[in-house]
Amino acid sequence: MKTYTAMLVLAAGLLLFPMPAGRSDPMPVTLRPAPALAPGVWVNGAPTTIAAQRGKVTVLLFWTRGCINCKHNLGYWNDWARQYRHSDVTVLSVHTPETEAERSVDSVRRFAREWGLLFPVVTDNAQRTWDAYGVEYWPSEVLIDKRGQIRYLFGGELNWQGSGEYKTVGALIENLRKESAA
Repeated sequence: MKTYTAMLVLAAGLLLFPMPAGRSDPMPVTLRPAPALAPGVWVNGAPTTIAAQRGKVTVLLFWTRGCINCKHNLGYWNDWARQYRHSDVTVLSVHTPETEAERSVDSVRRFAREWGLLFPVVTDNAQRTWDAYGVEYWPSEVLIDKRGQIRYLFGGELNWQGSGEYKTVGALIENLRKESAA
């Protein structure tokens, strides 16, 4: 009887408080202007702002160096940075630490160099940018349209169990590119 009760409680808990999917399902967003990036240290690439990206599609990545799912997404993120390098798409990232050990700017800089990150990284040790965007999971991707509006939010690994969610995100980037900046 104890086992049955424990399983019932566990099942109810999962229904009431579901764990995030290990893959990147689009999450509902309210169309709103993308918040500014909180001040942080740019560990690679020149400092920039969200406002400076107006007229471009912005792929804003949230990650932390100790997250295995984030590491699994790095190849897709680098592919997008390479593919869109000279186009109307900007790939930016925000390193928001989960643990005290991940707060070291030098360790983030070293990670970016060792993993060959092709996109700019800004630190968010106080989680101000994370909170402003309503991010809940590492890794996450926010797609911002050419008018500076948040359009899509994805949380989780982009190819969880072969889901191919990176293709969905890629198609949405292409759709946003076709839209007017006006």
